[in-house]
Amino acid sequence: MANQDFNLIGAIKVRAAEENDAAHLHAYCFPERTSEEVTEELKADLAAGTHRLVAEASGYPIGQITVKQSAMNPEIALVGNLAVAGPFRQLGVADHLIDAAQDAATTSGVKTLEIELSPSETSVIQRYKDWGFSEKPVVVLQKVLDAEAETEAEREEIEVELETDDTDESTADEVSESGDEQTSLLDT
Repeated sequence: MANQDFNLIGAIKVRAAEENDAAHLHAYCFPERTSEEVTEELKADLAAGTHRLVAEASGYPIGQITVKQSAMNPEIALVGNLAVAGPFRQLGVADHLIDAAQDAATTSGVKTLEIELSPSETSVIQRYKDWGFSEKPVVVLQKVLDAEAETEAEREEIEVELETDDTDESTADEVSESGDEQTSLLDT
């Protein structure tokens, strides 16, 4: 049989998610999760008033996105859980979902959409930049409080570092004199 070209015509519709979408979202967007997990997450989003939008092709949800308004500032919403079934990714379905998310957010009085991503997700970050998102300077500080996770060797290493810092006061004075604001804040 010779190769043949076919013109396929179809429609993608973006609409609000419904509880009965869970099975198809599991099959097409979240096969790595259990059906129960997808169903419970969908129910929780619908109960909480989170906008969950699905992209539908031939009556089947093949993509989705969520928009959750901030409890602290209703003019900000967090967009997330963007997922599109593999065969539909090259058809611009994600673009339509982002547009629909913006419309849903605007209708709710949202002025800013945000998404939190890991710096290692460079291709995802670039895609969101293509949609008009920009990076916001953020500082994340962390303190691990699980004392059991610390081994005796780690404690000894910390003690050695502290002793070294105490004995080398001239280095600390030089750093402070160089105008390092953070160091001067820590010294007070």
